[in-house]
Amino acid sequence: MSPANDNSPRLIGRKEAAEYLGIAESTFSMWVATLKMPQPIAGTRRWDRKAIDARLDELSGLSVNDNEDPYEKWMRENAS
Repeated sequence: MSPANDNSPRLIGRKEAAEYLGIAESTFSMWVATLKMPQPIAGTRRWDRKAIDARLDELSGLSVNDNEDPYEKWMRENAS
């Protein structure tokens, strides 16, 4: 699924989020409960696909912010 050609809705439910990540729905629920994945948008039962992507990038060690200056990066990496 290429993001440039993706016509999928940005907000997705629990089942769709699990399918998007290629994991079981119960695993996604556990990841949300343990804060490995973001919480749903307040007042909804929907997750922002971009928030899921950002969290997955963070967990994978990919750059969270390509525009982050070196001092901010150092502060984030060395925060207690």
